[in-house]
Amino acid sequence: MKILIVDDEPGTRLTVAATVERLGHRALQAADGAEAFNAFEMFRPEVLITDWEMPGMSGSELAARIRSTEANYTYIMVLTGRADESASREAVQLGADDVLSKPPDAAEIERGLIAAERITAMHRRLDADARVDTLTSAGSRSRLDEDLAALCARVVRYGHAYCVAMVGVEPPTNDVLARAGRALVTEIRSGDAVYRSGTKQFVVLLPEQALDTANLAAARLRRAVESAVPHETAVSVGIVTTAGATPEPAALLDLAEAARARSEQTGGVEDSQSVSAGQALRLIVADDDPVSRLMLGAILKREPGFEVVGEAADAGQAVELALRRRPDVVLLDVDMPGGGGARAAVQIREGLPEVRIVAISADDSQSTQYDMMRAGAVGFLTKGSPDDEILRVIRSSVRW
Repeated sequence: MKILIVDDEPGTRLTVAATVERLGHRALQAADGAEAFNAFEMFRPEVLITDWEMPGMSGSELAARIRSTEANYTYIMVLTGRADESASREAVQLGADDVLSKPPDAAEIERGLIAAERITAMHRRLDADARVDTLTSAGSRSRLDEDLAALCARVVRYGHAYCVAMVGVEPPTNDVLARAGRALVTEIRSGDAVYRSGTKQFVVLLPEQALDTANLAAARLRRAVESAVPHETAVSVGIVTTAGATPEPAALLDLAEAARARSEQTGGVEDSQSVSAGQALRLIVADDDPVSRLMLGAILKREPGFEVVGEAADAGQAVELALRRRPDVVLLDVDMPGGGGARAAVQIREGLPEVRIVAISADDSQSTQYDMMRAGAVGFLTKGSPDDEILRVIRSSVRW
């Protein structure tokens, strides 16, 4: 154990330090209370052996200060020349665990350190248990509160970007919660962290992730949970980013929970910037292939919060329809009659600067993507992409 010895008498310090080191512990020394508190903050010793009466900060003041700031329990042993019952009771009331008489006896110090090792080990176990939800193996709510507060402080101080994912399961039986927790703990990448945050919710902290990549991570976590729980279990996921505002832990959790609640209705991963149910996202689908139009239209029409306001079979029709219907997003095939997708994208953006263009093509080469991005597209979809990828790219385009 690391043991901090505090006494303004050099002889006493050296005697106690020699005894401590002979018993196999590491001895740190300080000559007064102020020096001792600085050493305590730097080294976080398991045991403090302090003189009770010192110039400046007394042993009682030092003990009280440590008790008010310590993260892990420190066993405090007091050395005093008046070790009567009244003095001992006063010392314990002010934060001490044990009282030793001066000059200290080696056998008494050894006895005290045996008790100290047992007590500090017990506190470490209790602290570890309190930081883990035993049912799910995820971090506890108290640990989440600590870690999220530290995360927000780093965002403010260093400008880092984080995302917070809220994962819910319904019904929240013990079996479902245990399976979901184990799946999340197994699935998260190194550096991420998962916590049990409520009766049916988990929170996953995703460091150094923007909303787009966090959406992909959240979709992966959702699939992992769905694979682990009974098939009738409903899994919902909402995410929020710390970017763009000064983050506050409670507000982040509220936003993530609101997005998760929307996910219960939509069946997909929702984020705090998603369009609300009362503000449907207006879309036009432009593709000369009728089968592609039909398939895209079917995906979009069954998605809550989306409204298909028109379909076009060539570039000219796409431009005309967009200028007339004024959609939020145009899904634009790259290779169409009447000028092609790039030309149509330029014309649509000239008339409607706020519209978002998502290019769609069977050719996913970098040159094709570059040509469409240069024409004003903010998203790119390869034909045949999974439904959740199509919806993710469309939602992401709205945030540009």
